[in-house]
Amino acid sequence: MSIRLEIGKPTIHQRALKAFADFAILIALKNQAMTAYGINNYFIRKIGIAASPSTIYSDLVSMERKGWIECVRNQNGRSYALTPKGREIASNISSINNEIINILKTLFLVY
Repeated sequence: MSIRLEIGKPTIHQRALKAFADFAILIALKNQAMTAYGINNYFIRKIGIAASPSTIYSDLVSMERKGWIECVRNQNGRSYALTPKGREIASNISSINNEIINILKTLFLVY
């Protein structure tokens, strides 16, 4: 899926990604450590849009301070991996996925 971007008008997908970037990053890191570039590629593959580098980096710094992720240095530079706390949060996100979908359906139900 490819999304056409209009200058100055963020799409609903872009706004959702920005609003839920922390959670999207946790899900991206659930199975493996990734670089910021790898996380952005994950977003492109999964939802068809790229996040701005400033969004990704600021969220990574914030998440590292919260103890959700840790920086792992390797031959590719800086990769980020979930800490036990981050893994727990990512698991909780996955387990409440259906609840989130039902809430959104209820909020946006058109009569």
